[in-house]
Amino acid sequence: MSSVNLIAFGTFGNPNGFTQTFFAGTPVEIKTLDIRGAVLIYPNSKLYSLRKEYKDGSYIITYTIYTYAKEPTSAREGSFIGSSIMFTDEIAEENITVSCLNEFHSNLISRNVQNDTLTVNHSENFSIGKPADFDKINFNLRKIDIFDSVQSTNRQLMVYCETNPSALQIILKKAVDLLNVYDTIYFTESSDIAKFVHQKNIFQFVQKDGFENEIKKLNDERKRKIQETVTEFENEKIKWENSRKQNGEDFKSKIERNKELQLSNGRKIEESEKNLEKLNEVYYAFSHKIDEFLNQLKTADSLMLNNITQSYKADKNTFLENVRNLGIPELDSVSQPRSVREHEIPVYSSSYYSNFGRKEAETEQSNIFKTATIILSVFLFAAVSGLAWFQFFKEPEKQIVYNEPEPEVKTEPVSEFTISALNPKPNAEVEPLILNEMNRKLTTDLKIDSVTGFVFKANPQSVEKYYKYQKKDYSKQLFENNKESFKISEIDTIYIGDLKFIPIFK
Repeated sequence: MSSVNLIAFGTFGNPNGFTQTFFAGTPVEIKTLDIRGAVLIYPNSKLYSLRKEYKDGSYIITYTIYTYAKEPTSAREGSFIGSSIMFTDEIAEENITVSCLNEFHSNLISRNVQNDTLTVNHSENFSIGKPADFDKINFNLRKIDIFDSVQSTNRQLMVYCETNPSALQIILKKAVDLLNVYDTIYFTESSDIAKFVHQKNIFQFVQKDGFENEIKKLNDERKRKIQETVTEFENEKIKWENSRKQNGEDFKSKIERNKELQLSNGRKIEESEKNLEKLNEVYYAFSHKIDEFLNQLKTADSLMLNNITQSYKADKNTFLENVRNLGIPELDSVSQPRSVREHEIPVYSSSYYSNFGRKEAETEQSNIFKTATIILSVFLFAAVSGLAWFQFFKEPEKQIVYNEPEPEVKTEPVSEFTISALNPKPNAEVEPLILNEMNRKLTTDLKIDSVTGFVFKANPQSVEKYYKYQKKDYSKQLFENNKESFKISEIDTIYIGDLKFIPIFK
């Protein structure tokens, strides 16, 4: 929700020093408007400033005027009195802002300064007069939507130029956009202030031509960013097309093999062919979307660029979900087509977002596939009699799965994008009594291959007999049925707690 505030401040000497007070709007904790040490205010001079601040999800823009005023108890140089109009999320037209700011400051001086000296010792004691048109500001607001980043630049700029109302409102309108480069921009037509700042060399100093050049550099950089994004989109379009062709060929190959080996699966083959058509439709639709974005980018400004990239990310997520949802139904004795793997899907470069986008979008691209949904099938199994297991589970002590050494086998974490195909498919599960006894014998920190070996030895007739040559696929099925019982490290899948479901065939 927008808010318009009036602020008055000054340097009051001992004991209060610099203070600032809100006189209209809701008080907000903002950075101090004190400029001591950086700029020296001279008698009969004016200094204007335009400042950007980002707080609690909102942009705060402050228009400020500084003039000379002695402290009540000191004659030190550089003391001042000042006024500000502060906007949150929206700003007014510059002509209204400048008019209200000058009027507010004139009233502040007439009521609180005599003979160039402050008559109060704290900003809270100021007598103020609200500008006549202040309430009209709320009817002339526009959204602040020109900023490319919420990050502070920690840069300031001093512009030596005319500051009469007509000239100032024009330069302020341009300067709002330049807050993308600088946190604060100062304006003065006082040669004394300009000379002091130039000699002090605390922040950058330019004259009117230099200011226009800063605007041009900002626009040129934006054009470069847009062209860079166009090039990345064009390259990515090529990658997506290659990905479509490769995955399309994979689908076709599997379909043909299924036709040759399983004529009885005609219904499933027909469904697979429909999925192939859908796959092409998904790729073509997304390719067309990229063409639309490319056309928009060729005439895009900064605001459009941000909107386009956000729309692209949303469409891309939908596209990836559609691709993942397409597959070939499982056929007896026929392996499934591989799913789209992470390394085969081109990922849009994050270089643009890290330099030109908002902070919260900067790191999203590099991890997009790590959280993909596991698409392994989950089976429900009937109970099996525990009588045959009595001899195996009669030992009361907790023991490690294997006492004898086994050949070291390099294991890999269970892939989230691989569908196991056990043959025959499990049709039952170990009943609870036997499952509890197996969990009592297992110890944590075992690799999944060791857990699978234990399951094989514990179930010679219903597991090892059928799957002794499919140990890798059985491990994947065991992981799918017991995800909470394992953790995935860098190179292994590790057992951490009780198994819940052990698939068997009977």
